[in-house]
Amino acid sequence: MTEQDSGRHYCFGCSKHNPVGLHLSFRVEDGEVKAAFTPQAEHQGWPGFVHGGLVATMLDEAMGWVTMSHGIWAVTGKINVRYRDPVPLFQPVTIVGMIAKNRGRWIMVRAEVRSSEGIVLSEADAIFMRVSGDRRAELEEIFRGMTLEDVAKPL
Repeated sequence: MTEQDSGRHYCFGCSKHNPVGLHLSFRVEDGEVKAAFTPQAEHQGWPGFVHGGLVATMLDEAMGWVTMSHGIWAVTGKINVRYRDPVPLFQPVTIVGMIAKNRGRWIMVRAEVRSSEGIVLSEADAIFMRVSGDRRAELEEIFRGMTLEDVAKPL
């Protein structure tokens, strides 16, 4: 990536332009966002399981997308991750994000990584803070012409 490209949508979690990213593609359903993902060998931490940092990335990504799906420009202020069970490699999971409370500048959000059986393997809650001014204008420019529907298809 060049310095000029750094302003593009090159997100590690969701951008299709990032060759080493997760390429998560979120859909909107009943006010939540959901993405299907099947972890591969390159996502490994302990043998047979996804690296915990990547699990946290998936959770953070879902929380960011759910704020965007509600028309809120916000970034992570604080995140708390709980690992209930290791996320296995080569088995499909669903990442789900939801808004818990909208408190003006602060948005309380939640996310889960669920097994194909619906078992919660990891979960997070976070406080996202709205961005304004120059930062908001910068994000709007990067995403100009894109709608959530461009990258997150309703079910």
